[in-house]
Amino acid sequence: MTLIASSTARRLRTAALVIAGAGLLAPAAFAQEVAESGWAYTVERIATGVNNGYQLAFDSEGRQVYFADTRWRSEARDADGNVAVTQRATGKVVQFDAETRAISDIYSYLGLSRSDGNGTEGDAFDWTGVDAESLSSMRSHFSPYGIAVDYNGGDPLVITTTARGRDAELGYGGHVVVFNPAQGDPTDADRIWQLEDGSPVFDGVRRVAVNTETHKAFVTNFADARGDKTRPGFVVVIDLPTRTVEARVAIPEGGAIGLAVDEERNLVYVGSLVGENLYVIDAGALDTSAPADLELNADAVTLLPASVPENARPTYSPELQRLYISSYASPEGTITVVDADTDSASYGEVIDTIATGPTNSVAVDGERGLLYSANLGDREVVVYDAESFEELHRLPTTGNALNVGIDPATGDAWVSNFSQASVTDVFTLTYVGE
Repeated sequence: MTLIASSTARRLRTAALVIAGAGLLAPAAFAQEVAESGWAYTVERIATGVNNGYQLAFDSEGRQVYFADTRWRSEARDADGNVAVTQRATGKVVQFDAETRAISDIYSYLGLSRSDGNGTEGDAFDWTGVDAESLSSMRSHFSPYGIAVDYNGGDPLVITTTARGRDAELGYGGHVVVFNPAQGDPTDADRIWQLEDGSPVFDGVRRVAVNTETHKAFVTNFADARGDKTRPGFVVVIDLPTRTVEARVAIPEGGAIGLAVDEERNLVYVGSLVGENLYVIDAGALDTSAPADLELNADAVTLLPASVPENARPTYSPELQRLYISSYASPEGTITVVDADTDSASYGEVIDTIATGPTNSVAVDGERGLLYSANLGDREVVVYDAESFEELHRLPTTGNALNVGIDPATGDAWVSNFSQASVTDVFTLTYVGE
């Protein structure tokens, strides 16, 4: 199948999804009772058209919200040689306007060539010479899992990661796409996945964060942190305007799973997949002369004194100069609060710990001092006072809450729900008094 990448085709796809979404679940606000803390909320539940949902990214400058959809293609062949599609690919990014709550556009990833050369993600598989009974693009597609947004010269750039990408021979790798929504759907020129020698850039790629001042993206890789640990985890640094891999910074122990950026100081905080380590990378001190060299920038990495539970995903608040580190575990996860003021005598030390349940990630509304925890297995977002850590409210979500984006203009919290929920919950919190 050949995809039509014109603006007309995109508008038609958008209109079709808006109509379908409205038929499934029209935006509606529901008032809730006031909590003992004095906080009340309303929620709008809006259909996204996402088939296999992962993260969202909130573009605070343009007030746009981008949702990742990463369902890959699968086919099966019976004893008579007949091939059937068992799962259709729907890889795309869905863009919402935060003010109108309407879908602005849809960016299809189906026109991107698979990394194994077996056509584009929108094509049927070529079964020539294949003995297997089934084929899947789970390891070779580029559809989005993690997502972030940058601005450079007025136009946004969308950066996405594909978690399950693998090199067929080496058995590890990963995929990244950097594209400008103004151009329409991403193209093969927007893919990042190989070094100059053809070896993988990534190794167990997961999350992405951006410094919007330097226009660098930072991508975590946990490598074989859960295996024999012969390959260190690392953070890949990408120059976004040129889509160039500038460095791969090894993390000494525990792999790399989550990260957060202090843009003003150009620091990158990295949480480990296993172990209790929290690291900081001085991104301003990186040597970019040999991007493939994992050990070149060892001196730019510092182990902080804080001890945090494994599977750590930090979020940085510039207003409060703190890290809020979500450590996913089911049923009992924690949020560790760490001093991130580099001028403080207690820099890098733990301030407090919150027992919250299966927290997958956190977001901070620094303007109002609110901390949101997306509690995946409990299907809720728990809201805390970001300074006193008092629980303020529990917000029930349509699906398994994955991550939260805060609209700085309104304080609204947009929630990405995992997998097949196909809905975003948009919460508005208001203090009405006790």
